[in-house]
Amino acid sequence: MERWDDRPFQLLSELSETAIDIKNDGWNVFELESRINLRSKIHEFIDLTNTSTLSTSELRQRLMACHTHYGPPFATQLVHALQNHDEAEREAVTWLLVQLDDPATIPQLFKLMQQPQQARTIRLAAALTLAGMGATQTITQASKPRLYALS
Repeated sequence: MERWDDRPFQLLSELSETAIDIKNDGWNVFELESRINLRSKIHEFIDLTNTSTLSTSELRQRLMACHTHYGPPFATQLVHALQNHDEAEREAVTWLLVQLDDPATIPQLFKLMQQPQQARTIRLAAALTLAGMGATQTITQASKPRLYALS
């Protein structure tokens, strides 16, 4: 009988220990809320791209405003959104990344393009995004082997 009464207190102590572990990982409520807002903003842009009557310049202005508000995590989250299996959303993210034209996304897209465990369509979308951003010279320079002459 004593064990049965003691059990809720044991669960409570375990929960408080996990809460302490979460606090030690560096996460806080504001960062989590910011990430949730960032993801919802990304999905809002994807929806605007697919079903909107906004002009390209208006959408680009909103995109730049969000990029200045959220900073580099905005572009990183867009690159992560490229790994979606829905073709229309992947196409929208590709267009958004080309419009954003952030040089910080080039290494991330190149890495995504080189991962063999990713689906072929996702690697192709990363390559098309790089081509749309005009980063094809970066790709060819990085993958070009060096040749040496032996005498």
